Amino acid sequence: MTVLDGTAILKSVALGLLIGVALQVPAPAGTGVPERLLGLLVCGVVGLVVGVATEWLTSLLPIRFARTAVYFAVNNVIAVVIAAVVTVLLGGLATVVILVVVIVCVANLGDYLVYRRAQRRLREVQARLADGQ
Repeated sequence: MTVLDGTAILKSVALGLLIGVALQVPAPAGTGVPERLLGLLVCGVVGLVVGVATEWLTSLLPIRFARTAVYFAVNNVIAVVIAAVVTVLLGGLATVVILVVVIVCVANLGDYLVYRRAQRRLREVQARLADGQ
């Protein structure tokens, strides 16, 4: 049985909600609050589906992909492909698909940069502890 990263799945739900907000901006003026909330809910659920599918496929990767940069790159490709396919299947226009792909790529790049920063800080703290400070 594979273990899925719950934090990454929750990030996908949040990202789905963010995409939902971004897609609500150009919505027609006559769109009411219930329709907008339903759109956000649907985007959140789609984010959940994309997150679970991405984490499940990533968990099936062989151990040789265990290096951080390779893992993040492969995870990004999987997330982008799944998000694009789901968006197309839901009837998204080309501009919507491009917007979703760009948001997913930027979010994954941000996640990688946060990871790298945390690792750098961890090494600094470990070096200070080793020096006895």
